[in-house]
Amino acid sequence: MSVQRLAVLQWVGLLLGSLTWTLAHLTGIGITQWECNAVGERWPLSNPVWQAAVMVVAGSLVLAAEACAIAVFVQTRGTPFGDGPPEGEGRRASRIHFFSAAAVATNAILFMIIVLDGAANLANIACRQS
Repeated sequence: MSVQRLAVLQWVGLLLGSLTWTLAHLTGIGITQWECNAVGERWPLSNPVWQAAVMVVAGSLVLAAEACAIAVFVQTRGTPFGDGPPEGEGRRASRIHFFSAAAVATNAILFMIIVLDGAANLANIACRQS
């Protein structure tokens, strides 16, 4: 696989998971606010159904990002790291390997956060007055 393609997959693996979690979390908050405010009275919305859908879509996207990161990590395994300033394709491949390793760990953590966030949204009773 070319270094250019690995670089693109590395950025997808690194950024897709965090952007997905951010949007899923904000969407979950928005769905709860929608249901609990005056708009929810006019346009009823099933909170558990939408929360489950957001959790499944976000989890799938994070797993896709994890697959990209793992593919890049495997393809760049054994790349010499060097000890000087960046030069040539070998140094670039070692940088790609480093970012893919970070993406593998980050996406695993983000997947667990999405599952726990979604489970909490499903278990929570929305619109409860305290």
